[in-house]
Amino acid sequence: MKDKLMTYIDLLFAGTQDTDDIRQEILQNTLDRYDDLISQGKTPEAAYRLSVSGIGDVSQLVEARPTEAPMAPKPDHSKNKLLRSVAIALYILCPVPLFLMGNAIGLCGLLLMVAIATALMVYTGKTKPTPIPKEEAPLEDRPQDRARKSIKATIRLAVIVIYFLISFFSGAWYITWLMFLMLPALTGLVDAVMDLKEEK
Repeated sequence: MKDKLMTYIDLLFAGTQDTDDIRQEILQNTLDRYDDLISQGKTPEAAYRLSVSGIGDVSQLVEARPTEAPMAPKPDHSKNKLLRSVAIALYILCPVPLFLMGNAIGLCGLLLMVAIATALMVYTGKTKPTPIPKEEAPLEDRPQDRARKSIKATIRLAVIVIYFLISFFSGAWYITWLMFLMLPALTGLVDAVMDLKEEK
């Protein structure tokens, strides 16, 4: 009969998760009750029925169990990618108003486009970092990310050197600073290429 009681309790908890401690406690209490009823002179069948009837409804106990904190929803990175793409396009196209109008209005248009692009980059960069699993190496320790950082640093250095060379030889300091607006586009291109390689 004890085996029958164990089978009954196993069936009560079938399909539930993380309830082993409750199941063990109910099983132990039911077996103790069964032994007490047998020692009082009850037949095994009567002791079985009384023990089972004393269990009650376990579904309330299982539902009342504290659950783990729900996982935070994953951020939607597709929106961030779209906004970054718009920001990079604005950086690339920002000289257009200056070339078309060539006066203070063109300069204001250029600065406005740069301001909007910068605001978009800052907005998309303010995402909360997701926790790194313990078995995964931190991002800065992975070879892909070290390569990514070194490529970006090389691009920045190359743009600065080219800027000074062109500015000194041409004397067009008033316009050559626009080269720096290409930096976000170039570093974004590096990120996109490296991300594609990692996905493959």
